[in-house]
Amino acid sequence: GHIIKAFEEATGARVRMDYGWWDMLPKLKASPPGDPVYDVVITDPTQGFPSIKEKLFQQIDLANIPNAKTTPQFLQDNWVQAQSWGVNLGGNPMVIGIHTDLIKEAPLRWHDLLRPDLKGKLSFYDAPYMSLFTMAQIKAGAEGRPGKGADELKKSVDEVLRFSKENRDLVRIWWTSTGDFMTKLLAKEVSGGVVHGSGPFVAEDEGKPIKAILPAEGTAAVHLFWAIPAGTKRKRLAEEWINTVFNVESQVKWGAVAKVPVNNLGASELAAKESPFYKRFLPVTVDDWKAYSFYPYDTYFEGDNWKKITEFWDREVLRKA
Repeated sequence: GHIIKAFEEATGARVRMDYGWWDMLPKLKASPPGDPVYDVVITDPTQGFPSIKEKLFQQIDLANIPNAKTTPQFLQDNWVQAQSWGVNLGGNPMVIGIHTDLIKEAPLRWHDLLRPDLKGKLSFYDAPYMSLFTMAQIKAGAEGRPGKGADELKKSVDEVLRFSKENRDLVRIWWTSTGDFMTKLLAKEVSGGVVHGSGPFVAEDEGKPIKAILPAEGTAAVHLFWAIPAGTKRKRLAEEWINTVFNVESQVKWGAVAKVPVNNLGASELAAKESPFYKRFLPVTVDDWKAYSFYPYDTYFEGDNWKKITEFWDREVLRKA
């Protein structure tokens, strides 16, 4: 809301928001040529990469978005932004969340989740972009290569899929949203699991018997990016919206109020000063961001990998064919 107000006051435009997510791509596809249903969108690779490939987005003029240069370098160097298809941001990190009444010795590394006392007591996301990477991190660590999950997938997607099938019994319940995971964890239906950090961070901060663990070998964050659909008649206004999202004031509130990572490095220290929560749980410095990377989407979307991954995941892992 604070970003909308600032943008409207600065431009005189009026913002109409659509808070959907998975319906973005089909709605853009259904739009008449030259009249897209949206002028600007925030998306992730599962919808955004196909949108780029199908020419549903247009390249943007980064010179009109100076705040795009305020973020960690790995965000700026990623091909989506480097090729002007959007402006990248990192979302909440993937963490291990546990109920401290049920797990006394916290798993501090991804492959600690293989411990016999945790088998069948965990919850992972039903979406493979996160949980296949979780399995890759577990496999890499168990084989003496901690933190090399992305390399495992690059080397052989098939091997990580096989490992996921063999170890799917670690999981008691596959969660469908962060809220779903936290509800089950607080109700002690599961002892712990892997989830977006926003859930365990908030619960731990509120004094609930929850602990969030970000393993020392690093983690991954959702790759989000702002993009502009092809054909919009308000491209310059859309670029100004993106610039407003990344200004210092917007980003400080983004972190302190919404409790999500501040990508503008000039604003993150201010967010940490304003919010004890932010300082405790979320990245402040360039070094903090070095523990983050994106999920290995480029490997996921290479060739027919994504089709193979989603079909195998549904058939052999979720449904245990």
